[in-house]
Amino acid sequence: MAMGGGIELRSAPREGACFIVRLPIEPATSPLMPEETCGSTGCASCSVLLVEDDPVVADALGGLLRMQGHRVTHAAHALAALTAVSTGEFEIALVDLDLPGMDGLALARHLRGQGFVRPMVAITARADGNAEPQALAAGFDGFLRKPLTGEMLGAALAVHLPVRA
Repeated sequence: MAMGGGIELRSAPREGACFIVRLPIEPATSPLMPEETCGSTGCASCSVLLVEDDPVVADALGGLLRMQGHRVTHAAHALAALTAVSTGEFEIALVDLDLPGMDGLALARHLRGQGFVRPMVAITARADGNAEPQALAAGFDGFLRKPLTGEMLGAALAVHLPVRA
C-alpha cells in the first residue's frame, strides 16, 4: 500500500468477516490535556451540568469535556436539569437554548430565580443575531454557537470559572 500498511480480510460462510487495517502512523495525542485546558482556572476536574436534548450532541460534548478531565452530568431536558441542580453541586452549567417543553431561556430564568449563582453558558445552533442578547438577558453568563470544539469548551470554562487558591 502507498503508506506502507495493509488490509487483511478473514471471512467464513455463516460466521461473518473480519477486516484488519494496519497503518504505520503514530498514535494521536489529545491537543487539550486537562492541565493545559483549564490550568489558569484550577478546574482540571470541574463538575459540569450539561443540559442538551440531542443524545448525539450530548455524547459528543460530554466526551470532549471528559477528555479534559471534567465530571459531566447530562440532563436531557429542563425538568431533569432542575432535579440535578436540586440534588447536586455544579461549578458550571452548559445549557442548550432549544429544549423540549421549557426552553433554555426559561430554564435560565427559573434557575436564577431559585438562587443558582454558578456560571451558565448558553449553547445553541441558532444562527439568528437575537439569540445571544436574549440569552444574556435571561441570566446566562456566556454564549457559544454549535458546532463546538474541545478548545471552545475549555476556553469557556477558563473564562467563567474563578481561579482556585
